Amino acid sequence: MNTMLRWSPTRQFHLHHDDNLFARFFGDATDEAAQRPPWLPAAEGRTEDGTYVIQLALPGVDPKDVNVSLMDNVLTVKGERKADHDTAGKDYFVREVAYGAFQRSFALPEGVNAAQVEAKYTKGMLEVRVPAPQAVTPRTIEVKAA
Repeated sequence: MNTMLRWSPTRQFHLHHDDNLFARFFGDATDEAAQRPPWLPAAEGRTEDGTYVIQLALPGVDPKDVNVSLMDNVLTVKGERKADHDTAGKDYFVREVAYGAFQRSFALPEGVNAAQVEAKYTKGMLEVRVPAPQAVTPRTIEVKAA
């Protein structure tokens, strides 16, 4: 099968996304691994009425294959877009959809409560809502004369 890739002079080379670069260069990787481009879902993050809202574009990803976790003030979204390995009778003339595992992490401020994090998947978009921590106000302590 031939793979057609669109050439772009502005395409950047991302070494940190391609763990198999050296194996592919020296011929140790399988053909499938050499043809599979790495991918990261597009993300948007904003604040909305005291809540951090992080959205990830995950078209074609089964929500059962997505894991959202919060540890040490880092929100991590892991998942996988699984490919249809049954190519019998399919003669592709273009394949631009990337498949495989992904992971995105987002640093949040201290004091975020993991129990209040909500994640919702609708129409190929994952939306994670994290209430912003309450501002810590200093407490004045009266100094008493002894």
